[in-house]
Amino acid sequence: MRFLDWIDRGIRGIGVVTAWLTVVSIAAYGALQMLDRKLQLGVSGYLPDLSTSLLFILIFLTFGYTYLRDDHVRVDVLRRHWSARRIAWIELIGGLFVLLPLAAILTYYGWDGLMRTTKYAETQLWAQRIAGVIGPILLALAGMIVALRNIAFLAGKRAQGAPEQSGGLHNGE
Repeated sequence: MRFLDWIDRGIRGIGVVTAWLTVVSIAAYGALQMLDRKLQLGVSGYLPDLSTSLLFILIFLTFGYTYLRDDHVRVDVLRRHWSARRIAWIELIGGLFVLLPLAAILTYYGWDGLMRTTKYAETQLWAQRIAGVIGPILLALAGMIVALRNIAFLAGKRAQGAPEQSGGLHNGE
């Protein structure tokens, strides 16, 4: 479990650093665009593309972070009434049969796109394509962490299931 915690901290660290770097940069580029409109500096043509690339990088490199924190979008109409064991089973099955295959497919196509970019791509496109490979790998690692933690919970070796929710929905019952 310590190894899982170490990977968890790494994924969360990458997510936080990525979020801060990209959000601050996107805001700075937005301010620069406004200045360019007023002062006519001539850089506005490049900034929207750069902001879009940063948004893509932000989204892909924070998939795993979001999943580990249980901050992804879900409908909790039924779930809030379920026991922790039922939620752990659903998370385990969903992780193994939906999340991990999806991450594998995204990684495969991300790698293919990265390999096609090797000849004549700009730095901006390289960054997107690298994020398109690393992001799904981080998501797969997060999915494996959640699956292993739920197996430990279901076996009685862990106090609560995963991902851990701040609202207490997934506490051991």
